[in-house]
Amino acid sequence: MAATTYMYLPDECWECVFKFLNDDDEDDKDNSYFKSLSLVSKQFLSITNRLRFSVSIGSKKHPFIHLLFQRFPDITSLTLKRGFCHDPNAFRGDHNTFLHQISRYSLKLSYLNLSSQVFIPADGLRVFSQNITTLTSLNCSHMNSIRSSDMLLIADCFPLLQELDLGTITIFPSQDNFIDGIKTLSLALSKLRKINLSTHRYMTDECLFHLFNNCKFLEEVIIFDCFNITNAGIVYALCERPKFKSLHFTNRTDNCSNLLDILRNCPSLSNIKMKYPYQYMWEESVDNSNSLMVVSPQLETLCLAGNTWLSDESIIVFASIFPNLQLLDLSYCKKISEGICEVLKRCGKIRHLNLSYCSKVKLFGMNFEAPKLEVLNLSHTGVNNAQLHMISKSCRGLLQLSLEHCYYVSNTGPKHVVENCVKLREINLKDCHKVQPKVIASMILSRPTLKKIIVPPRYRFNDGERELLRHGCLLSS
Repeated sequence: MAATTYMYLPDECWECVFKFLNDDDEDDKDNSYFKSLSLVSKQFLSITNRLRFSVSIGSKKHPFIHLLFQRFPDITSLTLKRGFCHDPNAFRGDHNTFLHQISRYSLKLSYLNLSSQVFIPADGLRVFSQNITTLTSLNCSHMNSIRSSDMLLIADCFPLLQELDLGTITIFPSQDNFIDGIKTLSLALSKLRKINLSTHRYMTDECLFHLFNNCKFLEEVIIFDCFNITNAGIVYALCERPKFKSLHFTNRTDNCSNLLDILRNCPSLSNIKMKYPYQYMWEESVDNSNSLMVVSPQLETLCLAGNTWLSDESIIVFASIFPNLQLLDLSYCKKISEGICEVLKRCGKIRHLNLSYCSKVKLFGMNFEAPKLEVLNLSHTGVNNAQLHMISKSCRGLLQLSLEHCYYVSNTGPKHVVENCVKLREINLKDCHKVQPKVIASMILSRPTLKKIIVPPRYRFNDGERELLRHGCLLSS
């Protein structure tokens, strides 16, 4: 009895343990860790029920939502599971009826996800908002259609919204006055911090100005493929929000002049994602002398994926402008070659670098230390064993390395990485046809930190390797 008493831990201690373990598992996106713990005992079931704050409703859960909310009383996030027509788990019920139903429960929801549905359920949202007044984030992205009246409804029902996602919605030409809709929205949502209006092609410079002028707390705007918004309009709007932090937009010029103008007028920006419209083909034109006049030490995240005109010259200029970059995405920038080494040398704080589909990239110049680099994506590049050897000696702090479909990589390259990168947790060898399956066991045994390996082709997990499971490394294809 005494021993049992000493071994007892109160619920508060178990909660701390469960939270710590679940937070450490970055791959657990659907509370699967809590699901397994709940089977251990009634005490663990009770604790995990209290720690569950998000629920996704599909066709199987829909008839039992009253039991679901009884079991998880502290739910703050609710998603109607999206999916394709053939997906048996996608939500199939009537959205208006469902929103009517859940509005009867005493829920303190802060996030509602209705994305990838046919239309915005106006009647259901109106009833929902009358009984659940705590909503601060609404996702209605990827809808089949939207009307200006839907914007007015959102503005009327949810005045406390801080985040609104209306991105990638089909907007058909009609008599609807979307411009008035977005103006009303910006006036009503005074607490708005983040909004996604990608593909809203009715958006103009005037609309953008109203949004920035009226939403005093605005920090992040996503306006991909809004082709009626000009670069000058973006710069003018940014002047209204001197503490603005994050901008995602489509670049329609043949150089970086707009990016530099943005930085001059909004020195607080820490996150920029500049998309390239693939239907255009341009030649690069970068004025280095003017570029070097702008230095933005505050910028930490820069995504230039798909900007096919970018060359080594331009990214070296960026390295001078953004010395404190931590995340750099250059995927699909197919002109980049050896210049990336100079970028890593100048930007010593980069932690995450994406070079996937940069077919000409070369890393032979990695003859210096890059101790901060933790995530490196080289998928679909021409990297070979010699380059991997240099990377492994320069980037000993790597946590994740993706080599998917790297044709020139064989056994020796990944071995060098595993030997020299002492913190490595994950390596992707999918479609690396020259990597032999037999090296997997030696990699796990030589690097105990490994938690996940995406195995090369022809790999078969046999009985003789089951001992490897004790090392806690997940093997997947």
